[in-house]
Amino acid sequence: MIMGNGYPAPALGNGEKIQDGLPGDGKLNQPTPMASPGWHQVEEAKPTMEDFTAEDWTLLSRQKKDFYSEHQAEQALGFLRTQEHVESFGYQVNNYRHCLQSATMAYRDGCDEELVVCTLFHDVGYLISPDNHGEFAATLLANYISNKNYWLLKHHQYFLDVHARNHPDLDTAELEKFRGNPFFEHTAEWVRRYDQNSIQSSYDTAPLEFFEPMVKKLFSRPSKGKILNS
Repeated sequence: MIMGNGYPAPALGNGEKIQDGLPGDGKLNQPTPMASPGWHQVEEAKPTMEDFTAEDWTLLSRQKKDFYSEHQAEQALGFLRTQEHVESFGYQVNNYRHCLQSATMAYRDGCDEELVVCTLFHDVGYLISPDNHGEFAATLLANYISNKNYWLLKHHQYFLDVHARNHPDLDTAELEKFRGNPFFEHTAEWVRRYDQNSIQSSYDTAPLEFFEPMVKKLFSRPSKGKILNS
């Protein structure tokens, strides 16, 4: 079968040779490096998850837990840092600076560390998931924050419309659906103070490194697990 890009479809998991015309990535038979010298790999010749033993799963679970405890916060910070030099669409500051500026405002205003970190990451998904960036940020932090701040992150984008009075496509109908929610006013005030006004080119913004200890502290909390906030 030929795929839409003109390459033949690759064989999946049956050991067949890669078909001619399909470019490889040069990593055939090269194991992926592990994060720690003390870690161990699952034995070879186990091409599917169904082949793993209970011992394999115990090993992998322990090593993943070790990785998350040491590096999860760094991964989140690194993702935000990739946006440092991305275009601004014409705003005075780009999304990276907006996130830092809003978090700086929240910190200087005396917000607790959890809300400061939420503010730092509130638009982290804006460049790759613009229409759902609130849900993106909420999911990222869901297992480490309160229900109130989870709701804020998930819905904050709808509250911005009331501050864009001259926007030709202004629509506050979606926002009205949430009125009456116990976290509505908390989110509205947060957007007013730290989101809609953090696009100032002359604001004295703290660097990302300033927030790193707070981010690491948040991610060091016990995870709530797979059941996320609603």
